[in-house]
Amino acid sequence: MKNDLLKGTLLVILSTLAYGSVPVISKLSFREGLNVSSILFFRFLLAAMMIWSYIFLKKMAYKTSLSHFFYLVALGVVGFLGTTTFICVAYTYISGSLATIILFTHPAMIASYEMVALKQGKDIRKILSLIVSGIGMVLVVWSDNININLLGVTFSLLAALCYSFYALGLSEKKTKAMHSVIVTGYVSFSCFLAYSIQGMMNHNIFLPSTTKGWIYILIQAIFCTVFPTIAFCKGVQLIGASTSVIISTFEPVVACIAGFFILGEVLTFSMIMGGILILAAIFILQISEEKLKRILFIKERSPNL
Repeated sequence: MKNDLLKGTLLVILSTLAYGSVPVISKLSFREGLNVSSILFFRFLLAAMMIWSYIFLKKMAYKTSLSHFFYLVALGVVGFLGTTTFICVAYTYISGSLATIILFTHPAMIASYEMVALKQGKDIRKILSLIVSGIGMVLVVWSDNININLLGVTFSLLAALCYSFYALGLSEKKTKAMHSVIVTGYVSFSCFLAYSIQGMMNHNIFLPSTTKGWIYILIQAIFCTVFPTIAFCKGVQLIGASTSVIISTFEPVVACIAGFFILGEVLTFSMIMGGILILAAIFILQISEEKLKRILFIKERSPNL
């Protein structure tokens, strides 16, 4: 059990490092003349080709029932692709900082759902980690110039709901039993299919015109899609959805650090302090609940009372 916790945590952290680099790679792709639709179409096309080639070469058991197939398609389109689409739209109405704060309400959404709907009980580690990571998130993405717009807030909340659906969906019994590579194969294929239909309808997909453009798309397909999606899926299977998404709040920290070193963006003291708090939240999750209660001087209630 402790082994699973450590392995799952490391997998989610690795996926977070990869996902956190997406904003920087996307900005570099935009500089090469690519648009959002083209980037996502080729990203998911190449990812689906690589994953399914591996599945067929390894002769992995990928078949599932028709109902579960549609479930996986919904997981990919509504969960994974929905998050990406809604957050991109939100950026056109409100600042990236505010949109990110709202998007990362999904750990609280998932933890609340698990405690209330699934009746998993209160876990002091998760509650404390949510509070600490939440404060850290605000410090990381806080800006002096935050403009409130109802549509921007709505789209950010929709993105958070989609991501919550995706993370919880990975914990579904039948999906959890599947190999993480197979699940990733269905998710990436669903995203590719959705953007193929969108591209045919809007005629807004075109080939990269530069070598760098192709390199950035390959990086997004392999490093930002195939690897982190498999790692996150496996991590959720090992440690659960709520713990995984609390750890994934480290993603904006990675984005800020990558932006600082690669794009020359600003790295403030509050960002550094926020990153430290988020790291602290990850470490809190590694402490046993009994030990944490002793540290916080919380006494267990007597069963006779």
